[in-house]
Amino acid sequence: MKHLPTRQDFKHWTTLDVRWSEIDAYGHVNNVAYFSYFEAARTRYILETSNHDSLTGKSAWQVIVNCTMNFRREVRFPSTLDIGLAVTEIGKTSYVMQCAMFLAGSETLVADGTGKLVTLDPATKRPMAVPEEFIRAFEQMEQRSLAQHSVAQRPLQATL
Repeated sequence: MKHLPTRQDFKHWTTLDVRWSEIDAYGHVNNVAYFSYFEAARTRYILETSNHDSLTGKSAWQVIVNCTMNFRREVRFPSTLDIGLAVTEIGKTSYVMQCAMFLAGSETLVADGTGKLVTLDPATKRPMAVPEEFIRAFEQMEQRSLAQHSVAQRPLQATL
């Protein structure tokens, strides 16, 4: 059994308040809202780890191609969530981000998931190698090595 994420698994944090509009007929946060929380945390992570134009797509577009979410506990209004985010894998043209959402200030895990992002050449809209500056920024945030080889040496079998 794969271990559930804990706060210790993450270096980057985003805190978000649950909004009334995210509550469904059952009185808890609707499942679609968790994907929005993940997006907000992912965007903040990219902004805070980058010294390039990654979100404007000048050096590379970052397109999410897969996103999963595991719902562990219900969340009701009003609540505040701490969202941990980490880059966990880097392939030739893609990377994987993991998120975990906790009730603010607690160890109570309410949801966790992953997202796979592909880097695209803005001119051709075709997959391109994850730029080295992205890798360096992610490694600096994660305080560990994410790629064993340079872009030129990374295995070619990596897929979208």
